[in-house]
Order: sequence, then C-alpha cells, then structure tokens
Amino acid sequence: MNIGHARTDLQFLMDRIGATSVDDVLRYIGGKPTQAQVMGSMGKTLNDVTFRQMPKTVGRFAGSSIGRGIARAIPGLSLLGNVTDVADIVAGDESFGNKAMDATAMALGGTAGAVLGGPLGASFGASAGKMLSDGTQFLFGGGKSPEERRMEEALALLQSRGIA
Repeated sequence: MNIGHARTDLQFLMDRIGATSVDDVLRYIGGKPTQAQVMGSMGKTLNDVTFRQMPKTVGRFAGSSIGRGIARAIPGLSLLGNVTDVADIVAGDESFGNKAMDATAMALGGTAGAVLGGPLGASFGASAGKMLSDGTQFLFGGGKSPEERRMEEALALLQSRGIA
C-alpha cells in the first residue's frame, strides 16, 4: 500500500466523519445506505459456498424480502457488537494491559475496516480486532479468565494451609 494514498484516504474519511450528523447515524443504523453493499456481498459469498448444490436459490434469497431485511439489520447488529466490545473493555475485570491491547486492536481493526469498507467495514474491523485481541490473550494467557486465575490461587492457598 502506498503511504501517500493511505494518508489521502484517511483524510477523506476524517472529512466525512466531521460532516456526519445524527440523522446520518440513524440512517446508517437503519441499514438503508449499506443494504446494497451487504446484499451483494452476502449473495456472492453464499453463491461461492453453495455453488454446486443450489446455484440459483442463494441469489434469489439475497434479493428476497428476507434477504433485504437481513441486510438492513446487519449495521445495527454490528453496532450492538461494538457497544458490547467497548462495555467489555470499560467494565471488564481484566488488567490495564489487556484493556489497552483490546482498545488498540479495536482502533487498528476499525481503521483498516474503514479504509477497506467504509463505516460498515470500520464496525466489522473494530469487532474483529477485539476478537483477535481476546483470542491472543486467551491463547498466550494460559486460556484462563482473570476469575479462573483468582479461583486457582485461592484454592492453592487453601490447599497449602491444609483446609481443602
């Protein structure tokens, strides 16, 4: 990727964000502006996955009223995922380092998603970044939550005193 090109894209995004109104946000959550993007992507992906079994059925589904309804619901569901990700960072019982890693991963994922897919891409990218961060912490942190580690420490303390 050309750095100058990325800087221009980022400046364009920042200009658009500054001109965003509450009405724009509500229209986005309603799914109308992203409906065509989601329907096209959904139809293509499902056609690729099920090409040999049912080549025409999936394309019809993506264009049906149910497919359009799903396409309109995706931005709101994605926003809900972002809100729960942020709530997990703010109210979670992880260490400050884990919270910083989660926030950084969300920011990087959101930025990459915005460059590649606009607001919907930013939303997916932020959630994907948080999911990648959580997975990394799970794998390299021993696969235990902070609560599980505290329980094990308490059990070890009880066992060392001959109580359990």
